[in-house]
Amino acid sequence: MRHSSRLVETTDRWKQSSLLKALEEDNPFLAIIFCRTKRRVDALYEALKSRDFNVAKLHSDVLQSKRERIMKSFRKADIQYLVATDVAARGLDVTGVTHIYNYDIPETPEIYIHRIGRTGRAGEDGYTCMFIDPKNKETLMEIEKAIKMQIPRRSIEIER
Repeated sequence: MRHSSRLVETTDRWKQSSLLKALEEDNPFLAIIFCRTKRRVDALYEALKSRDFNVAKLHSDVLQSKRERIMKSFRKADIQYLVATDVAARGLDVTGVTHIYNYDIPETPEIYIHRIGRTGRAGEDGYTCMFIDPKNKETLMEIEKAIKMQIPRRSIEIER
């Protein structure tokens, strides 16, 4: 299994455009996009849906029965992109997730490790990409210290 991670330095204002460009460039088979709050999940879900992405959302306000239906569809790859909070992603065990996007930087190194562990399972390759704002530098340093490596930077050209 090969697992590669990249980091995109952006600002909150340009984060969505950067993510859209990354999704376009990467064309992941199955991807989970993590956001920190339900509100950010909802906003990103709407933005992706309006651009015809095959997307669903998971957070604690989504009814359990609907969550189960979404997860069943995601496991069968009927849904390509899942936008989720960490709470909703607990215990997600999906084989075949090729990409993890940390739209919002995780609050702790443990959450980062938990998130990226959702990809590259069962001997498959995995790719993770994290979008950080200059105000996230301290948290990023904690994550890099915990994983004992500096995450390589990725350059994404977006039209401003």
